[in-house]
Amino acid sequence: MRFVIGQITHETNTMFGVPTSVDVFRRKDWALGQDVIKLHDGVRDYLGGMIDAARKNDIEVVPTFSANAVPSGVIMRSAFDQMLGHLLAGIKNAGEIDAICLALHGAGSAEGIDDIEGAILNAVRELVGPELPVIVTLDLHVHMTTEMVEQSTALMIVHEYPHIDCYECGFSAIELAYRTVRREVSPVMRMISLPMFIPPTTTYSGPAYEIKQRCKHWEEKGLLHVSFGHGFPHTDVPVIASNVIAIADGDAKLAEEAAMDVANQVWNSREEFRPRYPDPATALTMAKEAAHGPVVIAEVSDNTGGGAPGCGTHLLKAMLEADIPNSAFGFIYDPVASDQAHAAGPGATISIEIGGQIDPDCLGAPVQVEAYVKSVTDGRHIVQSEMGGGRQIDLGKMARLVIGNVDIIIGSERYQTIDPEIFLQHGIDVTRYKIIALKSQNHFLSGFGTLAAEVIRTDPPGWTPSDLTHLDYQRISRPIWPLDDNVKWDQQS
Repeated sequence: MRFVIGQITHETNTMFGVPTSVDVFRRKDWALGQDVIKLHDGVRDYLGGMIDAARKNDIEVVPTFSANAVPSGVIMRSAFDQMLGHLLAGIKNAGEIDAICLALHGAGSAEGIDDIEGAILNAVRELVGPELPVIVTLDLHVHMTTEMVEQSTALMIVHEYPHIDCYECGFSAIELAYRTVRREVSPVMRMISLPMFIPPTTTYSGPAYEIKQRCKHWEEKGLLHVSFGHGFPHTDVPVIASNVIAIADGDAKLAEEAAMDVANQVWNSREEFRPRYPDPATALTMAKEAAHGPVVIAEVSDNTGGGAPGCGTHLLKAMLEADIPNSAFGFIYDPVASDQAHAAGPGATISIEIGGQIDPDCLGAPVQVEAYVKSVTDGRHIVQSEMGGGRQIDLGKMARLVIGNVDIIIGSERYQTIDPEIFLQHGIDVTRYKIIALKSQNHFLSGFGTLAAEVIRTDPPGWTPSDLTHLDYQRISRPIWPLDDNVKWDQQS
């Protein structure tokens, strides 16, 4: 058997005013042909799982194209057209193939295209025809659309947030394609869209955990795949929604039953998805009073993993004012400050502005400080967490500054801190610190969950708030929960 694999992945925050160019993708993930294998082999991501599953089943993999970027603004149309062109050319030149497995996201938008995943799958179908199995992996923060369902054989969403099961999802996609080609199974999908969307919510506990368990219950009863797509709330497109997908083996009625059962649970649990987080000063007081450390404080509203700039200063200012011993912040996006620290070198004391270079009215103004340059690095390290473990990333010039009792790491590339490696690279052992601050919603749990004595989230003004009423939505379909009251959905028993 010969299977094509490929990837075009982007989580688009349409409220991020800067369009996403090809260069943004190239800085993270851009590979053609066999370079796709070199980049993802041995990595705990979707394509890494696909590669290993193909080896297990003696399937020849035909790698086409892979592109991924840090969540950011709307993709430039020229960039999207170029990526789609590479993917389609790879498929066209692959020769005779038995199936296609693609890693997409489900919340991607380009100029003039709200649903790039639907556009990708439509173009693939036009190329290969209606019969070839096309299996797709999707992020949990997905906006499932009718076009995506109609143009694919199966859509498989990761179950976990943090997304520690991307590898497993990719592995399962290949195995499902393998069984489909061998006519062992005949996937039938049922999607249910709900008039709601939720703030980023971990599946490790709470209502999302309970819904995840319900999905797994149906899979244990014989469904090929059942999952809850939370939706991506930090964007403004008409297709935004939470969705449930169920895939049965040739049994449309069973898929309908499973999807409706999970959808009912999601709808009935919706009020449990309204978070209430303390402001930064209160979060720091709570952390200081904790009996043991490290206490992780996550500034969820400036999460680069959701398309925020990562240069907000609300938590930074509160930390400097509190000046609590054994505190560290990793990290603030500020390429100018990073350059300045590198130019001065370790051992220097510099007058420097940190953060606030983007939207200071919302994210906070720059902070002017006298800082001691403790160390500078090139930002290159290997991810150690279950989420993307084994992947080398390059964050460019970074530096560790000491300001009073607080260590601040600054960086020149936008990135969400998901494990302690960024701290270790700068000489900080997080287990010896009382307070570790970072910018993330939930992915940090994949690397810090077992290390943290306590986790506190704070939600000051920002571009990825958990209180969704703070965002100025203009294009989404209304009414929708949690923005509107008395939203109705026709539940079924």
